[in-house]
Amino acid sequence: MSKPLLLVGESSSNQNLYYKTRFLTGDPFLYVESGTASTLLVPAMELGRAQKESIVQDVRSFNDLGYVELYHLFGDSRRALAQLSVRLLHEYGAESVRVEPGLPVQFADILRSESIELEIDPRLIVEERRCKSAEEIAAIGAAQGATERALGQAISLIEASEERAGYLHYNGIPLTSERIRAEIEVALLRENLVCEMESTVAGGRAAADPHARGHGPLRAHEAVVMDIFPRSRESRYFADITRTVVKGTPSPTLLAMYEAVMRAHEAALNLVRAGANGADIHREVLNEFRSSGFDGRPEQPGMPHGTGHGIGLDIHEAPRLGEIDVELLECDVITIEPGLYHPDVGGVRVEDAVVVTRDGYRNLNSLSKRFQLGS
Repeated sequence: MSKPLLLVGESSSNQNLYYKTRFLTGDPFLYVESGTASTLLVPAMELGRAQKESIVQDVRSFNDLGYVELYHLFGDSRRALAQLSVRLLHEYGAESVRVEPGLPVQFADILRSESIELEIDPRLIVEERRCKSAEEIAAIGAAQGATERALGQAISLIEASEERAGYLHYNGIPLTSERIRAEIEVALLRENLVCEMESTVAGGRAAADPHARGHGPLRAHEAVVMDIFPRSRESRYFADITRTVVKGTPSPTLLAMYEAVMRAHEAALNLVRAGANGADIHREVLNEFRSSGFDGRPEQPGMPHGTGHGIGLDIHEAPRLGEIDVELLECDVITIEPGLYHPDVGGVRVEDAVVVTRDGYRNLNSLSKRFQLGS
């Protein structure tokens, strides 16, 4: 039998806590699991809501284990909470417990002072969270669909713009990264999604930095990379999609980059299936770029990032598709997002989210990957 599990923190920021309890709050609480038994210990004011909303059967208040007494004794809410964890672990007869690397030092010191051994596990719950249930896949799919609609509106806005003195204008007003980003984020809010970090809307040379947010007026004939990764307020699951477009006529180099990215994207998807090695998929992308003449030399566009990553309650989850070997599992949800970048040209990236199946994948995206929006 494995050692009991202890999780401590706020489920608004600790996704392991939310995954295990499905209870969302910005206040710290405790969760202990041992075998088939588990206990959720929450502040008294959250007890009723936790009993209704969480998936844990045994939900109790801090006061049930003497929190008020401990708080008066120590005058420190965090120390009192750490002592509550000791009392709860004693109920489970735990002499050793599995914890996250982020366990507060104060908690660790108090647990050890009470002769409770800590097994710090950097991969705690990682594998458990990887294989998504049908409900989780549906939640990610719904978030992807809403994000596609928002991104589609942004692309339509760029397509409807006109060139004036080399810059894009809409209704006579310069079209900026900020304007496009605002349109996207307002559309997402209407869909009950929120961007916890600003979306990427980077045009021209700014797009050479894969995570540049982008700012200022957008130019005609230059690539605009739009990477949108919001969280659903309802399900808490993320979406992640990237499209690159040009309003006008792309340069031969930009067009060659786009065509290479699309070939690499297709080559990567063709390798996705349960049992595949994520590193092999990444190497195939790099091979495709090399065969297109983009071999990573300083004077050539290259890809300074991995080919993809898992998504779920965190925007970046296991598995990572990069240089490290990792076996894909059935029901992993991953991104495939090859890209090429050069400081003198800009960047091109295309990203879909897919569900890994036994024999291949199911794409959660249907938004067009059209590059050129017209002259």
